[in-house]
Amino acid sequence: MSAVLAVDLGGSGSRARLVAPDGVREVTGERLRVSPAGLVAAPLVTSLVSQLGLRAGDVAAVCVGSSGILTLSDGPQVVLDAVRSALGEVRTVVASDAVTSAVGALGGRPGAVVLTGTGSTALGTDLTGCWRKVDGWGHVLGDAGSGSWIGMRALQAALEQHDGRRADAPALLASAVERFGVPETWPRQIYMREDRAGVLASVVTDVVALAADEDDVAAEILAAAGRELARSLAAALRPPVPPLASWTGGIFGAAVVLETMRESLRELRRDVVLEPPRGSSLDGAALLARQALAGDLEPAEPLLTVH
Repeated sequence: MSAVLAVDLGGSGSRARLVAPDGVREVTGERLRVSPAGLVAAPLVTSLVSQLGLRAGDVAAVCVGSSGILTLSDGPQVVLDAVRSALGEVRTVVASDAVTSAVGALGGRPGAVVLTGTGSTALGTDLTGCWRKVDGWGHVLGDAGSGSWIGMRALQAALEQHDGRRADAPALLASAVERFGVPETWPRQIYMREDRAGVLASVVTDVVALAADEDDVAAEILAAAGRELARSLAAALRPPVPPLASWTGGIFGAAVVLETMRESLRELRRDVVLEPPRGSSLDGAALLARQALAGDLEPAEPLLTVH
């Protein structure tokens, strides 16, 4: 069995898995950042390869799944160049993290998956000619139901409480003040950061804790996230994508998000079978690397590049 390398780059962190004849090794790294020039992906790839101690000739195929590869970069070339620089000429797949997540969660079967962490995307595929991406437009224009989306709405509610525009969110305001300090400093702390989406998503733990304490506003924000994710998943499930679906991402650790999404999807599409995920985006990347090595993987630009 030839060795393959799977890499996952996301707003919450980066991971790499080496699958070799002598075993499996995994390493973790920093989260993916966005600079004025676009995604800062190449240094993460280089760092993960270095942590694994890999050199040219050590692996037969690589798959890099990355958040924002479609919307926040000029394409896959910067990742391809980073892989070539670290590992030489090797068969390489660069894919949206929506693709690797869908392949991993469904175990390589056709269907649709909604991915939500710092950002959110849904992807539906028949594994042949259709690879349909929904949302994933970033925390300003989209990413409905994501960690950044939840954090933004929580801070908006807190500021409305601070301004006297509402009176039902004192707990959210107190929690946000404990995290960020006085509200007048929040715009600078968020707007001036390159990783502002991650900063917004950091608020999710506070929202989940307040919802667990039966705070109605926090609970409704999480429920609204579930409804948004169901809408994205239903859009990804249009024909020719079969009615099989799953989910992946840390936001689903909040039970209210998952249960509300399940209920909302049932209202939108009663025919859909919603299953727990079989694997992660890293599992999907490993599977795609194997398929590329076997010559069984067709490119689907711009979501899936095979070099």
